[in-house]
Amino acid sequence: MNKEIWKDIVGYDGDYQVSNQGRVRSLKFGKIRMLKLSTNYRGYFCVTLWKRKPRYFRIGRLVAQAFLPDWDAALQVDHINGVKTEDHVENLRMVTNVENNRSFKTKSQGCTSRFRGVAWHKNRRRWVAIITLAGKLKHLGYFDDEAEAARAYNKAAINYGFNPEALNKFKPNIK
Repeated sequence: MNKEIWKDIVGYDGDYQVSNQGRVRSLKFGKIRMLKLSTNYRGYFCVTLWKRKPRYFRIGRLVAQAFLPDWDAALQVDHINGVKTEDHVENLRMVTNVENNRSFKTKSQGCTSRFRGVAWHKNRRRWVAIITLAGKLKHLGYFDDEAEAARAYNKAAINYGFNPEALNKFKPNIK
């Protein structure tokens, strides 16, 4: 991994720094102290910084602001590999809300399929492929084979401009 580089956090110059590896340290009172990170309700690492009152920040946004040349507060920070707790600068990029929704999505809990965008339709006794576009579900069809439904999802995801990491991955033994 790259050498750890530290930069002052905007608005807290001289008090706090963030590293390109996603760590935060305090320089207050002449002591260097690593800050403990917490996880918010959505699974992102966060830290509380104090000036006159406490303020809560996501680590990914602090790293992006300090190290990404295309930082823009109006954009969202996307974790390229989909792991919300990997806040090193190489794993972060600035995207719009639409682009972020087309990025890596984990498979929902309690799904009947091992693939994204695929579920077992109990009444029809077939696999159904569905993709979400602008908050609305788009039906892609019914399939006899789970992998065939996953391929239909992948094809639609590519057609609608989803990022490659949003596609289903197939093991070599699946057709």
